[in-house]
Amino acid sequence: MKKQIDLFELRREVFHILVGIGFVLIMLFLPWPRTFLFFVLIFGGFMSFLSTRIHLPLVGNCLCLFERDCNRGFPGRGVLFFFAGSLLSLQLFSREIALASILILTFADPISHFVGQNFGKTIFLNKRKYIEGTILGILVGGFFASFFVGVFVGFVGAFAAMFVESVEIAMAGETIDDNLVIPLVAGTVMYFVGQVFVF
Repeated sequence: MKKQIDLFELRREVFHILVGIGFVLIMLFLPWPRTFLFFVLIFGGFMSFLSTRIHLPLVGNCLCLFERDCNRGFPGRGVLFFFAGSLLSLQLFSREIALASILILTFADPISHFVGQNFGKTIFLNKRKYIEGTILGILVGGFFASFFVGVFVGFVGAFAAMFVESVEIAMAGETIDDNLVIPLVAGTVMYFVGQVFVF
């Protein structure tokens, strides 16, 4: 039976990619990207908290377009964790590794999810993950990461990130958001691979 494409999820994945591209452009062209993005994260966190207390028309409209029902208790969860994971990568790793990690998060995560859910046939490690999506995520994420860290390091980082994303990591009974895990795993692996294999 042919799967029907989920337009809501497609909209979410496109938004995810656009946020990631915007993040990378800010890092490349603004003079103080960390400071700017930190204040954006703080402002976003404040707006998320405020929207749970009062109705904010613009925020409410955005939530209707992009937020899953399961995250309504934490509005903007995905974007906030995207910024948090990316900022941690900027703080922990070199600029090149941080950019590569964020590009893996930007492209590999949404592509693997969308392709897996809509076209995948083979379940991989997790009943909600499909190997077709994971493989394509590795290929696309590794491709974009390779612009900053080289082909080998980029693809190893993408592989590690997608493997961990497929397993899912939980803490205190709660699954840790992919947007936080992926850039940190990718960055850590690429850092150590870069230390061992010097080209």
